[in-house]
Amino acid sequence: MPHMLDLKERNRLRRVIYGKPMIIVIAVLFLFIARGAWGMYQKSIEATEKRNITEERLGELKQREAELSLDILNLSTDRGIEGEIRDRFMVAKEGENVMIVTDPDAQKIHTVTVSDNSPTIMQRMISAVGISN
Repeated sequence: MPHMLDLKERNRLRRVIYGKPMIIVIAVLFLFIARGAWGMYQKSIEATEKRNITEERLGELKQREAELSLDILNLSTDRGIEGEIRDRFMVAKEGENVMIVTDPDAQKIHTVTVSDNSPTIMQRMISAVGISN
């Protein structure tokens, strides 16, 4: 008879394991696990995208750092400072003439006029001869 009880217990265990309530519990657990795995997958994709964006931004920042370092090096010399002032403010030294080439289609044209009081070659020749204007 001990063998018989063992068989009855096995059948009872099978009915509990393969019964509808247990299958429903297992299915619900599976859904919770699948939902968590899907959430982790979505977070992984988002993290990868953010990493790519950050790496791209880092590359841009490193390039900008190199440009700024070059500008700092250039501005450490008198010639570099003078060149930067000329570029930014469109100025010329006293006695220099400025030629501004513009695009005829441009809407805004910035010009700088430098007064040049130095005599022209013709004026010099006239004053050398002694003829006054």
